[in-house]
Amino acid sequence: MPPPIIAPHLPPQRLLLVDDDLVLLETLQELLSAEGFEVTAVSSGEEADELIREAQPPFDLVLTDLVMPGRTGMDVLNAALAHNPSCTVLVLSGYGTVREATEAMDRGAYGMVNKPLQLEAFRQTLRRIVERTHLMRERDQLRIRVAELEERIGRLEAIQGRMEMLAQRMGPNTPEAGHLQVLKALRARGILDEAHFESARKALLAGLP
Repeated sequence: MPPPIIAPHLPPQRLLLVDDDLVLLETLQELLSAEGFEVTAVSSGEEADELIREAQPPFDLVLTDLVMPGRTGMDVLNAALAHNPSCTVLVLSGYGTVREATEAMDRGAYGMVNKPLQLEAFRQTLRRIVERTHLMRERDQLRIRVAELEERIGRLEAIQGRMEMLAQRMGPNTPEAGHLQVLKALRARGILDEAHFESARKALLAGLP
């Protein structure tokens, strides 16, 4: 038996399964759960729309039939991408829905799977989607890290600018400069501990004009 698509040591991916064929819905739910997905299965576009809006965190993957009464798979696709642009949407396309499936891909669906399902081809598609999701997560984490580093650099540059201004205002011959040297000497001799030195230094700098 081949290993599951999502290894047990990895966090599961949240998958929303939407199909009004209850037999296929149950079969796919069992199959996808066995592959390591955290599956939520619903039989209508209306239920899917409500879950998509309420999901926190949002679904990683939405697998939806295209032709359903009421809200169709196209509606589910639009709702999923509007709520989470990083979501991957895979559409199930039956005979006679090629035009709709092509339109869904034009609107941002990752791809389509034809009914009846060819199991191995379906699993290979899921593997590619999982790899894509991992890469997108890494990209998002890198973007957050870069933003944090840029913010930190900005704070450091602001601090450096303030220190340069203070250095210019505290010339080597000003009384404050002499006081600071005295404080440093007292710290060096152990008369002032670090906490008292910092308090005195800040008070001295705060007193500059």
